[in-house]
Amino acid sequence: MRARQFCQWSAPVADAGTVLCVGLHLEGMADWASQCVPFTTEHEQHEASRFVQMADAVRHLAGRALARRMLHAATGQSNRATFARSPYGKPFCPQTDMDFSISHCADMVWVALCRTAAVGIDLEQLRPLPDAAELTSQLHPHERQALLALPDEELQNAFFRCWTRKEAVLKACGTGLNTPLNSFCVSIGQRQYNWILVPPTSSTCGVQGTCTTVSQWTSHDIAAPSSYQCSVAACAAHLEVRTYVI
Repeated sequence: MRARQFCQWSAPVADAGTVLCVGLHLEGMADWASQCVPFTTEHEQHEASRFVQMADAVRHLAGRALARRMLHAATGQSNRATFARSPYGKPFCPQTDMDFSISHCADMVWVALCRTAAVGIDLEQLRPLPDAAELTSQLHPHERQALLALPDEELQNAFFRCWTRKEAVLKACGTGLNTPLNSFCVSIGQRQYNWILVPPTSSTCGVQGTCTTVSQWTSHDIAAPSSYQCSVAACAAHLEVRTYVI
């Protein structure tokens, strides 16, 4: 989508019982910073000005602009509503109980929004990863064993699949990498849903007292463009995942 089109775009509404995921393709990267101004705060614009690379600044602004457009459609909140950060750095909107998560990479931004549960989304661009085997040392033993059993030509994509799934769970927990990557386990297979095998414990997940069993989670891979891997997780069972790419 071109930046000027984004200003006229009508965001879909996040219904109860759903996780709404919207992917934004940043066409004409140089035009986006100015077009995001109506949907970002002065503080965010100042933060963006400190990035060395223009593309990093654009992704920062576009992620927050997309989240606000989606929140506005769902709740009527201002298109410049203030965002705060949790103690672990997850952004949230104090004016609503709706949870959202932002991820961006290369020329794409994704936002997941949920009315009823904590949610996390993660996006990675598939690319050569020569040290994939070494990086498995950070993972759960079952994940590491499964990844290292794969042929070299399959290891890279499987690693990204594992990584985005784990990051989505951590973002839903709200703790990020403060929760050890080896403390919970996801499937590395190509099944696109219900891939959490061992969830985080209540002591390592910021969503206290809930989501301590697999059945309490919704987990789903997103149909992103073929050069990307995208995954979403929410701390509630049986949610419908709705996706849009613009």
